[in-house]
Amino acid sequence: MKRRNFLATMAAATAGAAVLPQSLGAADTTAPARDRLGPLLPTRPLGKTGIRVTAFCLGGHHAELGRTPAETQAIIEAALEQGCRFFDNAKNYSNGEAERRYGQFLVPKYRELVFLMTKSSAATAAEARKELEGSLSRMKCDYLDLWQIHHITSPEDVENRLKNGVLDVFLEAKRSGKVRFIGFTGHSNYQAHLRMLAWLQKRGIELDTCQMPINLCDPHYESFIVNVLPLLQERKYGILAMKTMAYGTMVGKPGFGDKPHPNPPTRSGITPRQMHEYVYSLPVAALVSGCTTPAEVVENTTWLREFKGMDEAERKRLLTLAAKHAGQSLESYKSPPKQG
Repeated sequence: MKRRNFLATMAAATAGAAVLPQSLGAADTTAPARDRLGPLLPTRPLGKTGIRVTAFCLGGHHAELGRTPAETQAIIEAALEQGCRFFDNAKNYSNGEAERRYGQFLVPKYRELVFLMTKSSAATAAEARKELEGSLSRMKCDYLDLWQIHHITSPEDVENRLKNGVLDVFLEAKRSGKVRFIGFTGHSNYQAHLRMLAWLQKRGIELDTCQMPINLCDPHYESFIVNVLPLLQERKYGILAMKTMAYGTMVGKPGFGDKPHPNPPTRSGITPRQMHEYVYSLPVAALVSGCTTPAEVVENTTWLREFKGMDEAERKRLLTLAAKHAGQSLESYKSPPKQG
């Protein structure tokens, strides 16, 4: 990347964070400090919804994927013990098994304490209605706090789902009280997010949340931070960060492949804690983190609890270090740009 473009990218990647107070991430004294389970993690506003969520959200897929029910229960209970009250899931996580685990270990005892999110990858209105009822049944709850149109992959995918009535089902679910808030997610192509936002604006519709990759390498390759985050801020969306460590590749794990990534940013001295702190320094409502053990939950929540802020100079330093590691190999979940 030419130096001029590189500096412009860094400026765009840090611009939104300039509005944040240096202390963002510290305990919030305006929200309840504890509930019947104990002290809460720091909370942040969920966009324009008028509510606050814990800034750490437990990812539902990793808590279930390849783990016994007892292991999933231990991860969920560790998150609750650490003060997490925001829990993520999706119908397509092991074909609903991750939702069933929440219905077994989370909802029956703790529903009134937690903000519960799940997602639907449905391509048609009929599929979306069926998936909503299935999610409610599997998780044993009467309503969702947040339901998101999941994994939009391209502008064409967005157009097809809208044409097939998927958004209409989401809007009706919100009107009926089956869900409190609605949003959309994706990690493949930032152009899909731009198409969704443009379509919504043209029709005078606003959703509540958007979930997308936010990490130190993202600004250097097909960036959601540079291209989408400023628009979400302008429209006061609740911004949910995912892929904070690029599905593990940023710390040398296999990610979506079967071999450890050969050139992770940790080789340049960037620590997992700094990867999380960079995300917390941006205007996100929450960081959705997939944890595979109770120890990982404790580690990740400690980073939030102890976070005191990150200034622009430190963000730029970390972005500079991350630049040479970025690209399709590291963020393989992104669609490569079209040629020609």
